[in-house]
Amino acid sequence: MSLLPLPWTGACRCAQVRLTISAPPLLTMACHCTECQKMTSSAFSLSAAIPADGFAVVQGEPVIGGLHGASRHYF
Repeated sequence: MSLLPLPWTGACRCAQVRLTISAPPLLTMACHCTECQKMTSSAFSLSAAIPADGFAVVQGEPVIGGLHGASRHYF
C-alpha cells in the first residue's frame, strides 16, 4: 500500500489546533483497550506514531484532556 504524498495537514475536531505532518509514520496501530474504546465510543482507536521532527503544530495550542483517571492525552 502506498501512502499519500507528504506533507499532510489536519486539525482537531473543533479546528482550533492545526497541524502539519512532513514525515511518514513510524507505525500505525489500532488499539482495542477499554480506555480507547471509551475515548472513541467505538471498538477501537486508530493512531499513528510520527517522528517529532516530522510533526508541527501550526496554529493554536494543544491542551491536556482525556479520560477522568490516570490517562491523559494532548488534544
